[in-house]
Amino acid sequence: MAAKRAQATPEEAERQRMLARERSAARRAAFTPEQAERERTLARERNATRRAALTSEQVEHERTVARDRNAARRAALTSEEIEEQQEQTREKVAAWRAALTPEQVEHECAVARDRSAARRAALTSEQVEHERTVARDRNAARRAALTSEEIEEQQEQTR
Repeated sequence: MAAKRAQATPEEAERQRMLARERSAARRAAFTPEQAERERTLARERNATRRAALTSEQVEHERTVARDRNAARRAALTSEEIEEQQEQTREKVAAWRAALTPEQVEHECAVARDRSAARRAALTSEQVEHERTVARDRNAARRAALTSEEIEEQQEQTR
């Protein structure tokens, strides 16, 4: 089987992968919920075992490959698809946040604060100045778009 794949043209190899994906999808579609969960668990365990055996160079290589693959996939998206994905992400995050307990909310806030502090601590003075400039420009653009009623409302809130 491997010898056949080695001789195949790239188009044939892609066709074979497509057929294999379709067979797998058809097989998964016939699973009961218990079988599907068992398959997911087994896949997670296989991936965890495989990742645990990787060297740091291999880990970095896998990250690079994944980053490149994601960048290529994103570059191929239309603006409508990008908008659709952003909307789906917003909905998922909103549902996830709505399901958090107050303790989890506090934990997430603390994690976000720590992450932001670590990111800011790693910035160079040029990067800090760039971030300040970007923030100033963003605020100026936001203020320029305000109506007179919104300006009055903000002024009342700051009194």
